[in-house]
Amino acid sequence: MRKHHVLAVFLIVIAIISTSCTRTERTEEQGLVEELQEEKEITIEAYFPFVENTKMEYEGVGNEFAEQTTFFEFIKGNRAQLKIFNPGTVAVKVLEYKDGELREVFAEGEFYHVENMLDIQGDTKNVILKEPLKAGNSWSIPGGYKRTISGIDVSIETPYKNFKALEVTTEFGDGKVQLDYYVKDIGHVASIYKDGEFEVKTLLEDIESEAYETEAIFYYPLYSDTKVAYLDRDIKFHTNDSIERILENNFKNPPSDELMPVISKNTKINSLEFNRGNRIIKIDFSKEFISEMNVGSGLEGSILKSIVNTLGNYYGVEKVFISVEGKPYSSGHIAIEDYEYFTVDDSNLVEFDD
Repeated sequence: MRKHHVLAVFLIVIAIISTSCTRTERTEEQGLVEELQEEKEITIEAYFPFVENTKMEYEGVGNEFAEQTTFFEFIKGNRAQLKIFNPGTVAVKVLEYKDGELREVFAEGEFYHVENMLDIQGDTKNVILKEPLKAGNSWSIPGGYKRTISGIDVSIETPYKNFKALEVTTEFGDGKVQLDYYVKDIGHVASIYKDGEFEVKTLLEDIESEAYETEAIFYYPLYSDTKVAYLDRDIKFHTNDSIERILENNFKNPPSDELMPVISKNTKINSLEFNRGNRIIKIDFSKEFISEMNVGSGLEGSILKSIVNTLGNYYGVEKVFISVEGKPYSSGHIAIEDYEYFTVDDSNLVEFDD
């Protein structure tokens, strides 16, 4: 009996040890899975999300141009176009998620108009963020400078709120550095440039879920005069809006009964192209632009002048090519060839005051 008792105790002990080992292995395995899942969640998309219809406003400290507002104008797939407003200029950047990197593939200042640049083929060497998002990960950027993830849960104070952020340090040499801070599900919340004791800060101040507003000068013929009037109009732009539809709506609907629409209700803008090399705007209208115009040559000239001046002023060019259903503009009074264009004309204009 004693032998059977000892054997039973021994088997129980073995079972307990085996169960304990199994639980330990399962716990360790579960912990590893959770750790891998957590690492998988820490992606660039999480720390720099492309968010529609959201204005992010930043306070500037140390320089009058450090203040800024950003807005994603266009988002498609792994690319987004960011509009940046500051007191000195308006700029755009095209950003791209690719191969575990956030890249800046295009950047241009003095970009006051709306133009979708998402399909541009640009330089991909300026890497803003690079996975894995772990402290110590570093890479080179244009100019031979070094960019490093210098911290994961770094405290940063902004007027909006205090955050625990991903910190990225860019070293420019001679003690000059820039610290950028990114927060999960929000994005870029702060930038601090340091040169010795000199500092310039751009700090998140507010986040607003809305479209951004800008202004454009529109031109319209006057009903009571042969002159063309001009005035500023607000443009409200949502992410992925069509600038063609916005211009079309403003052409059709002047803000006063004293002003004449420049296109009929049925006229559509088929396409709008900015030829950057030749500095010319090409606009193509539907057939109703001519068939429903029904005016004399003098008023037709004023209508064309209104369109040309509006587009020329908005895009900062002098030349505008107008076509109808793909063919150069031609009516009973005015016609151009495919190599010709209209030019901005500032004569006989009057500022409209309603």
